[in-house]
Amino acid sequence: MKGLIIREPWIGMILDGSKTWELRTQPTTMRGEIALIRKGSGQVVGVADLVDSLPQLDPPGLAESVQFHGVPTLEQAGAIANGWLFPWLIVNARQLSSPVPYLHPSGSVTWVNLDPGVSQAIARAKLASRPEPALASSKALMASAPLRSAKAFLIPDAAEHGTDRGGGTIAKISPALEAELIATADRLGVKVKALGSASTKMRSFIVPTRAGDQIMLLDRIPRSSPRFRIFLAPALDNRIAPHIASIPGAQRFVNANTHDHRARHSAFRAFKEPQPDGEPFGHGWLLEEYLAGELFTRLVKVIRGK
Repeated sequence: MKGLIIREPWIGMILDGSKTWELRTQPTTMRGEIALIRKGSGQVVGVADLVDSLPQLDPPGLAESVQFHGVPTLEQAGAIANGWLFPWLIVNARQLSSPVPYLHPSGSVTWVNLDPGVSQAIARAKLASRPEPALASSKALMASAPLRSAKAFLIPDAAEHGTDRGGGTIAKISPALEAELIATADRLGVKVKALGSASTKMRSFIVPTRAGDQIMLLDRIPRSSPRFRIFLAPALDNRIAPHIASIPGAQRFVNANTHDHRARHSAFRAFKEPQPDGEPFGHGWLLEEYLAGELFTRLVKVIRGK
């Protein structure tokens, strides 16, 4: 198990659910459960899930996302000067019932590889801890509605032109919106598939149901702002479409070429439905961004048949 070293006050804010973006000087490929180490204490004080590494913030993006990272306005110039502009998305933080000591390796400043004995002690402390995830749903997420300005969160330079330096398309969904959906999914027990790169155009949300896992795909290049697009497997959509249509703030996606709600994309192979030729189909819905967390929650409940 890996432990992430975080100083106060930031580690306390992560543990109480008021901070879900841990700002660092570079992105990370690390995903999954991590231990939270209070810097200078020699102790693991909590655990959390590191679910994503978001694109680099520009100064306006840093200023408009205080509800996620918690850096006060007066300290933001220092964060910019030191390059603390890469948000690591950390959710489901839980404080341990009692801190677990570990031997700090010389020279470790970011990550610590914890030995098996420490990992076992953390597992025991988790069992004794209160099972109340400290998510941002009550603080950071509810305050996020006015922040969703895609322009403020674009990757500098290349994103202004919609392409990366290799010629690919930059995914343009607001990281603030995406962070809210990921944290909401975590709270609901919905699995989130990690992205391959910043230019990945679809993100997968896997909803466990009694009938097996169901997949929702989020289109990360929305063309209908202030709405975002979710695609479902045709068979699933055919079963639950009337229930989704009854949700205020949800409406059918209309394909400009076919004038129906279907779209073709290679990502829809994840649905594993028969497709005679060409790329597979997905059935689309548009959800209002300002109600993102609420609508996503209601959609998950419909898929689960609740």
